[in-house]
Amino acid sequence: MKHKRATLTALAAAAVLTTAGAAWYTTLDTPAGAGPSATAHGLCLPATETDADKAGYARTIALVTVEKTVEYREGSSDPGGVLISRVKVDQTLKGSPPRAMTIGQSVLPVAGGYAKTKPAYLPLEPGHRYVVGTVPDADYGDGGWVWFAATADPDPVTAAKRWSTAVAQQAAPHPDPACTDTTTTGTTP
Repeated sequence: MKHKRATLTALAAAAVLTTAGAAWYTTLDTPAGAGPSATAHGLCLPATETDADKAGYARTIALVTVEKTVEYREGSSDPGGVLISRVKVDQTLKGSPPRAMTIGQSVLPVAGGYAKTKPAYLPLEPGHRYVVGTVPDADYGDGGWVWFAATADPDPVTAAKRWSTAVAQQAAPHPDPACTDTTTTGTTP
């Protein structure tokens, strides 16, 4: 029983960690005795539908130029991995990022480069400019983890204005409206 519990715990932890922001975590309440409904509790991630949602969750937001790709770390058994990039901060829009920082993001490797894992999550390419929102995560460098990345090429002034407006209108972090925190799954055995 101890081995089974450790295996299930390891599998659950791996599932949560490898999805890098798109995780759905559930546990099952099993009441004593048979018959009553079992309830699954979910951990809902913050909403990211609007720029204001993204700005509210990110600790720092900056207009950056990607200097270089530092490394690509292969994921475990799931496809994809982490792209580590070194960026120069051209303009700070929120928070206090360092003038240059190393940041990590989830990507899918494809022939000749990397693909995004969600719509507002462009893989960072050296020589290009982006507005990035980050959250702290020491595992991926002094800049943390990329919460979103939006292109700033070819017009960084317009990109900076867009995200300055988002910061001014930022929404406090709240669960994605599509996420239901508690659902009834039927009866327990």
